[in-house]
Amino acid sequence: ELSTITIPIGDLNVAQQTGDVSIGGALLSVGNVATQGTFLSSQSPFTDTAGSNFATDPASTATTLVSLFEDGSSTALFSDGDVVSFSPRKGGRVLETQTLTVTTATTLGDFTTFMDNVLGIQSGGDVPQDSGVDPGVRFNTTTGKIEVQGNRGSANDISLTVGDITVNNGLGDTTINLPFDKTLTADGESSVTEFIVFDSLGQSVDLRLTSVLESRNSSLTTFRYYLESEGDSDAAVAVSNGAISFDNTGKIADGAIQQFSLDRLGTGAVSPMQIQIDFGKVSGISSNASGSNLTLSSQDGSDPGTLSNFVIDSQGLINGVFDNGIIRTLGQVVLARFSNPQGLLANGSTTYQEGVASGPPFIVTPGSFGSGTIRSGAIELSNTDIGRSLVDLIVSSTNYRGNARVIDSVNQLIDELLVLGR
Repeated sequence: ELSTITIPIGDLNVAQQTGDVSIGGALLSVGNVATQGTFLSSQSPFTDTAGSNFATDPASTATTLVSLFEDGSSTALFSDGDVVSFSPRKGGRVLETQTLTVTTATTLGDFTTFMDNVLGIQSGGDVPQDSGVDPGVRFNTTTGKIEVQGNRGSANDISLTVGDITVNNGLGDTTINLPFDKTLTADGESSVTEFIVFDSLGQSVDLRLTSVLESRNSSLTTFRYYLESEGDSDAAVAVSNGAISFDNTGKIADGAIQQFSLDRLGTGAVSPMQIQIDFGKVSGISSNASGSNLTLSSQDGSDPGTLSNFVIDSQGLINGVFDNGIIRTLGQVVLARFSNPQGLLANGSTTYQEGVASGPPFIVTPGSFGSGTIRSGAIELSNTDIGRSLVDLIVSSTNYRGNARVIDSVNQLIDELLVLGR
């Protein structure tokens, strides 16, 4: 329907949600294949009775944290109201601190799940197991210890030291003496890159992409990627994982296009975000000196922007240009055709209006059904033949100059005759 178009320059604000992400770079297909993930276990077993031991009073995943003791200890590790902070290291980088508030109902199972969520360990599907066990944080009911089984790849190697777990009970931070022994270190060629995407409100969301050389044979080399994000509204930072395979010429043979989703519940933005990630620009050829390196090539989202300008194309589309780089269609100019243009009535100021003989208007988009196109910013052309008028002007000017010279010559002759007559 026809309506008045208003272009609110300086007032209209928009954002664009990321829908497509393109990754570039190169992966070292001749690197070391990952064979194991990190394995850590708490030094001491746990009991649910003060001063007792695991052998006689074993703890379980149902044991509450306020009733959790190390073997032989009479002091519970946690108290009601404690705010537990966990800041582990993964691949040499410190992960974002997350907290857990302890209540009388918080169990050891809740605590291991909390640790697993912070570490971003991924399992299930095609994710490799170690010794037939899925990666993750669990309580071993046989040994009475907390065990951490990480994902493969040196970039996924997990480190836990005393001081990574602290509590605050309102009187300041206190370090929990919960040491872990590390018996296996994650190995395998891997790399990490971080980039941002934007939700429907234009808010940035950090993503971390880790690649790991998973397997290699005579025809294919397979890398597994792991996506993590603290911006995901789920408790777990783990987002998704998948496999990318390269042939023996370094070109992607499978897994070039992948999809994942990000939950943004509680943010006001559209949730979940559905994002397609394209690894088509990634090469399987690299050198030992360069190693594996992935980078963000492009993503189609943007932060909030304000309308700063607009342009109108030949089809009449009005495209708004925003200061964050977005170009968005704001409306369209249309044209009207008449079956008998000669029947239009002059309305003054070079405008016409519908007449009885013109017939009703036929509304079309510029360039369609025989209508003309629109030239933005141009002055309307006159029906005068400018070329012919210019030629006539030149001819008239030439004639004028010729006639003027004749008159001048005659005037000089008269002057000479007058002089001779004297």
